[in-house]
Amino acid sequence: MARRIAAFDWQDTELGARSGWSGSLNANIQMLLGCPVPLVMLWGKAGTMIYNDAYSVFAGGRHPFLLGKPVEEGWPEVAAFNRHVVDTVLAGGVLSYRDKPLVLHRNGQPEDVWMDLHYSPVVDEAGVPAGVIAIVFETTERVLAEQARTEAEQALYLLNQNLEERVGLEVKARAAAEDRLRQVQKLEAVGGLTGGVAHDFNNVLQVISSNLQLLKLCVGDDARSQDRIKAANAAVARGAKLAQQLLAFARRQPLSPTVVSPARMAEAMSDLLRRAVPESIQLDVSIPDGAWNLYADVTQLESALLNLVINARDALRDAGAIRIEVANLVRTEDDPVNGGPDLPPGEYVRISVIDGGPGMTEDVKARAFEPFFSTKPEGHGTGLGLSMVFGFVKQSQGHIDLRTAVGKGTTVSLYFPRTHREDTPDDEGVVVSDMPRELTVLVVEDNADVRLSAIDMLAQLGHRVMSAKDGDAALAVLQQTEGIDLLFTDVVMPGTVRSSELARIAGGPPYNARVIFASGYTRDEIFHDGRLDEGVVLLSKPYSIEDLARTIRQVFAQRG
Repeated sequence: MARRIAAFDWQDTELGARSGWSGSLNANIQMLLGCPVPLVMLWGKAGTMIYNDAYSVFAGGRHPFLLGKPVEEGWPEVAAFNRHVVDTVLAGGVLSYRDKPLVLHRNGQPEDVWMDLHYSPVVDEAGVPAGVIAIVFETTERVLAEQARTEAEQALYLLNQNLEERVGLEVKARAAAEDRLRQVQKLEAVGGLTGGVAHDFNNVLQVISSNLQLLKLCVGDDARSQDRIKAANAAVARGAKLAQQLLAFARRQPLSPTVVSPARMAEAMSDLLRRAVPESIQLDVSIPDGAWNLYADVTQLESALLNLVINARDALRDAGAIRIEVANLVRTEDDPVNGGPDLPPGEYVRISVIDGGPGMTEDVKARAFEPFFSTKPEGHGTGLGLSMVFGFVKQSQGHIDLRTAVGKGTTVSLYFPRTHREDTPDDEGVVVSDMPRELTVLVVEDNADVRLSAIDMLAQLGHRVMSAKDGDAALAVLQQTEGIDLLFTDVVMPGTVRSSELARIAGGPPYNARVIFASGYTRDEIFHDGRLDEGVVLLSKPYSIEDLARTIRQVFAQRG
């Protein structure tokens, strides 16, 4: 925020017109920047806007276009209200509103909001009101919750008291909905936490992995040292798999969706699935002719299906039958059974894994998708299988339904929206163009240890390496240096220049550099609607020197 304020040209506004106000203005700006609650200062008759980070979050997509603008120009949809505020407070008044209803355009669309607002004057050095300080608390969520609660209470009051059975059904349905909501909120909270943990964990693994690989080159043919490095690398691989499972649950794994034919997928997986269960367990696969296609990451879908089969196998304890069923489903408003109450109407491909095992109690069912929860003995699994499936399905805009009862087995059904696109064989004919023996690579990474390890690995591959700690520094290097062939950048970094913007600049004229993103946690920079943005090449941490070399070759590939 300090950088944004520093970049503001005071001389272009009326703020710089009265030098006698400079001391008061600077003091008020420092107070405003240091406050953790949303604050905005409207300076002068025009109400020129200066605000802190918390207010920029409230402003949404309108930030940073508001900074330094008259308030009526910045928020034209509420111009009359803001003009009344500025005129009243500059005249010495104080205004306060509780749950004030407004319609704002923060992210391109009008939205109804409610806010607690407090306005008071800011005086200049002569003691004359020169601006307005506004404290902004958005109360939309609470107001909507209170409205919903009031409406529910009114509806309940209007029910006929003699219809006890109806009341009982309504209460039961509401309790079930609230229970589902609490469960989803709990999983969302844990998912956010696990995503952040996975990011930091992957950075640590990257430093360990890269140094182990470089150390392996140094020790030569020393068998004992090589064995120890191999064991350490195996531990890194297990840690990377654990982090991937956490990201899958958190719905932050990078997906590469394609059109999937269930019949072709089952055929390709048949040997793998049959090897996953002993001969004492019967495995049946039922896929009807004309099964619809779906759109998902086929690798993750296969992993999810394999996880469900393994869970069913463990539940059966080496005796019984597992059935995999694929079905086309049209869900309508009048169909409350298929898919459960949370499945919206539409056309779906349903993939079910059914076992005749002991089933689950209600307590176990309620926690089945929680990460690290398992009914297996200690040392037999991480408890991440079902949670990973849950995260992948939700990230793919799908739905998961668990039906189980003690003594009646378990059915886990995955619902994916139908796609009308046809599946096509993998593209062929990709050839690698001639690539310079030595590339000039700009490495951008805010973590110093990860940055140094990436530099060492690229140098080991024979490339000339430059580095920067954030997007701002990288942009300066890019503008001052000719001949940068490759931008190798982290996704999430500090600074005003975001990685996606840096990649856009570096990849366009006059630089025309190739771009590789590297990250252990993509967030929303290059990742939208459950999948990577088109054209993005992502190298997931931790990566090996072989992965790095292969990805560099990939971005310098062209179709023949």
